[in-house]
Amino acid sequence: MAAERVWPDALATLAGQLGAIVLVVGTNGKTTTAGLISEILKRGGERPIANRSGANMRQGIMTSLVRASDLRGRLKPSSSGPRAGVFEVDEVALGQILPDLGPSVIVATNLFRDQLDRYGEADAVVDRWAAALETAAEGSVLVHCADDPRLAMLAAGVHMPRRTFGLAGPPTDREQSPKAEDGIADDALIGDAIADPITCRTCGRLLSYDWRSIGHIGSFSCPAGHIRRETPDVTVEVIAPSSPPDPGGRSTGATVRLGGSFGDATAQTGLIGLTSAYNIAGAVAAGTAIGRSVEEGARAIEGYAGPFGRLEWMKVDGRNVVLILVKNTVSLAETVRLGPSLGADVVLLGLNDAPADGRDVSWIWDAPIAGLVADRAVVLTGTRSGDLRLRIKYDQETAATPPRSIEQRPELAEALDLAVASAPRGGVVAAAATYTAMLGLRAIMERRGAVAAAPL
Repeated sequence: MAAERVWPDALATLAGQLGAIVLVVGTNGKTTTAGLISEILKRGGERPIANRSGANMRQGIMTSLVRASDLRGRLKPSSSGPRAGVFEVDEVALGQILPDLGPSVIVATNLFRDQLDRYGEADAVVDRWAAALETAAEGSVLVHCADDPRLAMLAAGVHMPRRTFGLAGPPTDREQSPKAEDGIADDALIGDAIADPITCRTCGRLLSYDWRSIGHIGSFSCPAGHIRRETPDVTVEVIAPSSPPDPGGRSTGATVRLGGSFGDATAQTGLIGLTSAYNIAGAVAAGTAIGRSVEEGARAIEGYAGPFGRLEWMKVDGRNVVLILVKNTVSLAETVRLGPSLGADVVLLGLNDAPADGRDVSWIWDAPIAGLVADRAVVLTGTRSGDLRLRIKYDQETAATPPRSIEQRPELAEALDLAVASAPRGGVVAAAATYTAMLGLRAIMERRGAVAAAPL
């Protein structure tokens, strides 16, 4: 009991020594967005303290602060004054952290169905976040995705300053279903993304869409006028999509245009995909909330290679392995969409059901997978690799082009060896895996000297 009484004071004492504090919460994109924000701060001369390892519960944030302090619990300052803190936060941990922090910028990236066994339905998470934001210190700012109706409805009920980010207009890389009339949902399948039906929290009617981008995110409105997408304060547009992979297997990234009420800038980024565009816009919007210009944000993101395990490239036995974190329906669907940009010869899929992954793996049935595995050698691994095999079996019955071969190796090291051996020299292995499977594959490649150790 004594430890429980001391614990909150310890976090508050350490966090009280920080200057700017930025928290990043959301289903997808937390690590990348937090990394981008850190790069923006570094460009301004800061040395932000961050939980770069992805340990995003209260203990992980506390550990990051302890590492940056001396034996008397004093944070080591930067040359310009108090250190800034940039921390990604688990969806259920926000309410445990905010009460002990001073004024903060809270960035909400998106809210998709994820780990239903742990979080419950997304609407329950909205309620949890609303309660947490009531405990934010005076002067805190909410930065949220304007294209996510769940976040828009959350923000409408929170009395705090806010800034928004989103796409400049409908994405050009995916088909749109006809606009639903009077809130009647059209087919939820938009390209390869599954869109949840979202209802207005005031009147309960289904939202209508002019266009969608990822899942349920897009240009939405309540048929009765209670809520609608606002024009984002910071917009992003992919004006030159990532090019096909070069002979080494890597895509050259994309060109994005940032705009909105805080200024305009264009940046060349190594990050690819629409998800990355949203992460960039969210980071730049957060930067404006702490005094950084859009131009500063654009220059900072150009030098950012991305976090570990999220579209991370490495060489293994003369092949190019790209490691991709997939954790829910939306991330799997977006990985399928990125397939042509990756130029994969072999696909390695890893599915675990450890607590950090979520025990419920039924989400693999909600996203189409055929486009990722078509006409490729496929290797399945992880504790639930049998579920993946069954999923692909049912897809094969309707797929125009089935996989060339399917092998199942539950042990990660054996699966990695087989996937690499199945690719031609100079070829590409796309390794898409859930969190603990991704960490396991990366640890194997660390031991083999293919990649540097993950940050602490």
